[in-house]
Order: sequence, then structure tokens, then C-alpha cells
Amino acid sequence: MVEFIKKNIFIILIFLITLFVGFITFLTFIDKSFIELNEVNLQYLLLANIVLLLFFFVFVFLEIKKSIKNEIDVKGSKSNKKYITFFALFTLIPSILISIFSLFLFSFALEKYFDKKLQPLSTTLMS
Repeated sequence: MVEFIKKNIFIILIFLITLFVGFITFLTFIDKSFIELNEVNLQYLLLANIVLLLFFFVFVFLEIKKSIKNEIDVKGSKSNKKYITFFALFTLIPSILISIFSLFLFSFALEKYFDKKLQPLSTTLMS
């Protein structure tokens, strides 16, 4: 276990940082964070989330690629490579779809939230 952690410490650190930034972004969305809820801060947080997720997926992909390249003269090595490839694809594709869906969901929720906040102000200005 310690060997695995030493070997993958960079991936683990990126995962923890991504998780922390995602949590801070969520707290900012619900206006419970120490970061003020405004357009610029949300753009920076979402950009940081996207960059960290891309780094995380790239490093995981490179680690999988490295493990597939290693030729082990063990019976069943080809099936193990297939399992690793299928597992990686079947976990990566749904996570990307969920993140895209969540991005649209947050976008529509924010638009609706700010529209509700601004409508009473615009009606008072027009009268």
C-alpha cells in the first residue's frame, strides 16, 4: 500500500486539490464560502476546476497507458490489458458526461437565480 502511494503521490495530490477546489466552488455557488459570489470569482473557480480535472484525467490516462505498455510474460496479460482499457473507458466517459451535464445545470441555475434577483429591481426602475 505504501509503495502504491509513493508511486502515485502526484495523482493523489491532484485528486485532493481538485476535490478541495470543487468543494470551494460549490460553497461559493451557494454563497457560504469565504470567496465572494460574483461573476469573476466564479469564472476563475470554474476555470481552475476544468484545468485541474484535465490534469487529473491526463495523468490517470498516462498511468494507464504506462501500465498497458509494460509487457509482462504472464498468462492472461492480454486479458488484463483489455480489462484495464475497458474499465478506464467505462469510468472516464460517464464522468465526462456527468461533468458536462453538471456544468449546464449550474449555468441554467445561475441564470435563473440572477434573473429572479434582477426582475424586481427592473420593475421598480420602470415605474
